Amino acid sequence: MKQLLIKQMHLLNFKGARDLTISFNESLTSIYGMNGTGKTTIFDAFTWLLFGKDSKDRKKFDLKTLDAKGMIIPNIPHEVSAILILNGEEITLTRRFTEKWVKPKGKAEKEFQGNEEERLYNDVPCSMSEWNTKIADICSEQTFKFITNPLYFTAQKADVQRSMLFRMAGEISDSEIAGDNEDFKTLLANLMGKTMDEYKKEIGAKKKRIKSEYETIPDRIDERKRDIPQAEDWNALETELKTKNEELTEIDALIADKAKAASKANEVRMQKIQDLNDLRIKITTRKAVIRQEAVESIMEGRNKQNELKRKVQDARTSIERHNSTIATEQTRLQELSAKRERLIAEWREINARTLSFDEKEFICPTCGRRYEIDEIEAKQDELTRNFNAKKSEDLRINNEKGQAVKVEREKSEEIIKRHQESIAEAERVIKECEADPVYSQEFKEPDIQPLLDADAEYQQLVKDEAYYQASIEEPLSVAPDEELNAQKKSVTSEIDALKSRLSKRETIERNEARIKELEQQYRNQTEEYAKLEGIEFTIQAFAKAKVDAVESRINGLFSMVKFKMFDTQINGGEVETCEATVDGIPYSVLNDARRINAGIDIINAICKHEQVTAPIIIDNAESINTLIPSESQIIRLVVTENDSTLRVQ
Repeated sequence: MKQLLIKQMHLLNFKGARDLTISFNESLTSIYGMNGTGKTTIFDAFTWLLFGKDSKDRKKFDLKTLDAKGMIIPNIPHEVSAILILNGEEITLTRRFTEKWVKPKGKAEKEFQGNEEERLYNDVPCSMSEWNTKIADICSEQTFKFITNPLYFTAQKADVQRSMLFRMAGEISDSEIAGDNEDFKTLLANLMGKTMDEYKKEIGAKKKRIKSEYETIPDRIDERKRDIPQAEDWNALETELKTKNEELTEIDALIADKAKAASKANEVRMQKIQDLNDLRIKITTRKAVIRQEAVESIMEGRNKQNELKRKVQDARTSIERHNSTIATEQTRLQELSAKRERLIAEWREINARTLSFDEKEFICPTCGRRYEIDEIEAKQDELTRNFNAKKSEDLRINNEKGQAVKVEREKSEEIIKRHQESIAEAERVIKECEADPVYSQEFKEPDIQPLLDADAEYQQLVKDEAYYQASIEEPLSVAPDEELNAQKKSVTSEIDALKSRLSKRETIERNEARIKELEQQYRNQTEEYAKLEGIEFTIQAFAKAKVDAVESRINGLFSMVKFKMFDTQINGGEVETCEATVDGIPYSVLNDARRINAGIDIINAICKHEQVTAPIIIDNAESINTLIPSESQIIRLVVTENDSTLRVQ
């Protein structure tokens, strides 16, 4: 089993602790002090050192030290370090939190630029990810919370507690739970690869769907019954309908004889309408030909005018583009001219340089002796050669730069010249196009009515149209018999009424058949719903049996705590829960002493399962006199009335 102990902790400017060192006993350490003396600060310091959080699992909390006025003391380090013993081997951990103060350029005072955090594992700096990995190798954060605070586990939600307890108890197979119970065996066989929760959801969804369907069936049956019309003498109605159909057949025969003559006259009339439509198409076509001939010359002029205007627009666009390029190059010429002036001034400055000798250069720096004449002359010759060489090189470089500027100026001047020539050509095109009379000429649509009046073919087509129109408007020489049509309409109306009355028989038969279907559907669905409820009951019984088995195994892990995994409701149903009890008394009503011992009992079981122990920190430990045995290191934080500073025992 992995064992983690605290040997020593040092707090520097952490919360209220300015400089505090505490040494711990391997089995039991008690820390005494009045309220506000910093007992909980020690717990906060340990959890912050490991995980960057306080003992209440908060990342953001006030760890900086305050002055007497409650203001943060600036520009001091905040640090927690500890010597831990892991399986007999000492390791040193340090977490340091400092403020970053920077003096901006041009300002007299330093400014706060944020906070920086440093982590050292055995004095070796670690990144956040490296630190988290090393701490997790010692003990995961979640497990650490469970095994260091006796009140932490029972403060979690029921599903979190259940998950941990089930993991500790280990898996119990469904076949073990089913045993010889035939209902359970059938239930497992019906899972078909689903989990029990998935199957439960499936059954619940089916129940909901079936219930939503069969609950509406009685209303639908009543609605069908209300829609059934009153029955009549169907045989009498059918006899009367047969008589009326025979009467209608006789009337149709009489109408058919007269309709033949009317149909012939109507065919002649329809042919005239077709001829009139063909004639109107010819009129439209001839009119279009005459108009096309009249506007050909105008269209020619318009096309030429559009071409001239297009050329003018293109030329103006070209001028704008060339002017833009010229402006760019003129700016470049100005820059090159300025550069040329700078190079001329530089050349003059280089050319005006002269060499003068410093007498110190001819005195030995070691002994202070003045060099001999020949040594001085040799030194002067060397300095003169170097000076002249440097001056010549600087003049050469200046000259090369001047030649490059000259080439660039000539390029820009050539570009400007080319674009000015292009502008002149574009202005010539504009002047030439605008001088053309067609450019400003106005073209109007011609009046073709005189042309139409003078065209013999068009005028003949108009006369033929008037003739056909008058012929079509003449009444037909043969008309159907109005009296026979009136009789037919009356008999047809009576036949429709009889058919409508007879259709009620089909409505009655259809509704009665549908009612039988709905009644059968209602019986089937209520039976299916009952079967699903039975399956649901079996699922609940199986879950209860499984929890009972797991609960028995779970409770075997503890010496004093027992867990209640199910609550029985008023209606007899059971819901999942998770509540610790001691001697049958719920954890929620235990006194503080029994709660702490219950928490230690839970920690002992978790440590055994996880194969790791860590210091158990008991806050408000004054409420308990006797602690149950534990393999973990115990740290008691005890409130006293007389200890104004912390006392460690």
